[in-house]
Amino acid sequence: MRLALVTVGGHKEPWLLEMAGEYERKIKSFLPFEIARQKPAKLERASAEAKREAESRLILKSLRRDDVVILCDERGTALDSARFSKRLVEAFERGRPRVAVVIGGAFGANEELRLRADWVWSLSPLVLNHHVAQAVVLEQLYRALTIWRNIPYHNG
Repeated sequence: MRLALVTVGGHKEPWLLEMAGEYERKIKSFLPFEIARQKPAKLERASAEAKREAESRLILKSLRRDDVVILCDERGTALDSARFSKRLVEAFERGRPRVAVVIGGAFGANEELRLRADWVWSLSPLVLNHHVAQAVVLEQLYRALTIWRNIPYHNG
């Protein structure tokens, strides 16, 4: 059982890299974990649809056929931390080798990536910058694992 965060960008954000490194270390104390950052497409903001397509294709290529895929999207299902932990553990129990949590780029995910997802998770009804979304996901993954293992962290 492995866990991965598959995302676009964040290579050049010092605050994000520092925070991600800390949560990566914490999450690895529970199970093998990796952050797979895809480079953003070098297209202008005016080419939002082309950028979304290119970045979604990069993410799709990085996914394995047998991954359980959780896509972060504001149109997904909102869960509190305890329910997210339960859903994450259920994903582990499916017996597939890796659970991949996916965050698209600045313009989100295309329909093919949405269809590839086993479930779509809303972090918030707000639209979040994809770097902020990475920070939220990393913290929630760690929180979910502490809930699962009954380790004091979550005050629920």
